[in-house]
Amino acid sequence: MLTIKKMLEFYGLDTTKKIKIARHQDTRGVDVLELYETNHFEIYQSYQEINRFKDCDYLVSCIGIEKNQAIFVGVYEMKGIHKVDGFPEHLDVPFRGKAKLNSKYRYDLEKLSGFEDLENRMIIHWNNVAQAWCVYLNNNDKEVVQIVPKGYVMDFPGYLDFTLTYRQLVKIINDYDANRVWHKMLSSVGGVYLILDKKDGNQYVGSASGKEGILGRWKDYAKNGHGDNKKLKEILEADPDRVYQFQYTILQTLPASLTTKEAIMEENKYKEKLGSRAFGLNLN
Repeated sequence: MLTIKKMLEFYGLDTTKKIKIARHQDTRGVDVLELYETNHFEIYQSYQEINRFKDCDYLVSCIGIEKNQAIFVGVYEMKGIHKVDGFPEHLDVPFRGKAKLNSKYRYDLEKLSGFEDLENRMIIHWNNVAQAWCVYLNNNDKEVVQIVPKGYVMDFPGYLDFTLTYRQLVKIINDYDANRVWHKMLSSVGGVYLILDKKDGNQYVGSASGKEGILGRWKDYAKNGHGDNKKLKEILEADPDRVYQFQYTILQTLPASLTTKEAIMEENKYKEKLGSRAFGLNLN
């Protein structure tokens, strides 16, 4: 059985040291994968309410995903531990007010080089849901489930069973080889889709039809975030980084053969149901 310990040894990790492995996952409304994508993960990891990372030389960091699995994101050397009283007020982070409120420890963790080829690619199985999220690696080695291609985002779960961040959308659109199932599935249907601005909760409802279906329309959003929609364009002209608050999902699939007029008729039904004209981002 191929394990994460064997893989890290192969890439140069000294496993005679005291090593802990952590599966970060948060149930307080915090998307840890999104923190990783937006470069907030390391500050999130470094503050803890319990002294989880004591007595270790290295920390193998993973982020929890579906099916009781985790994706490897790096190896960190423990440089120091400091007692703190809560989370610093001056740090502007997405998880403020949701997590780390009662932090008691801050860790100086230095990311080790040499493992970049495995980062965000190596997926492991976490033994069971009852197991602690941070354990010693030598006593709790984990099976490597797969090494996904570079640029891979996630398995396609079904048309109505996903949400995508803007970063995930761009990765899927721009890397066909790593996400070819997404391209195949999204291009085979039309549909009614929803863009949610997570900053204020406003919604935009749109529809897609024609040769490339939903994929073709979402390619437009991947280019600039607004796809030439007037209100979305206004938002991003005022605040270009707001695009990273946008979330994409499908409300209903439609036959690829449907005309644009027929697709818009279905789109209008959702605009009425969700009130996206009166209270959201649709102008008509």
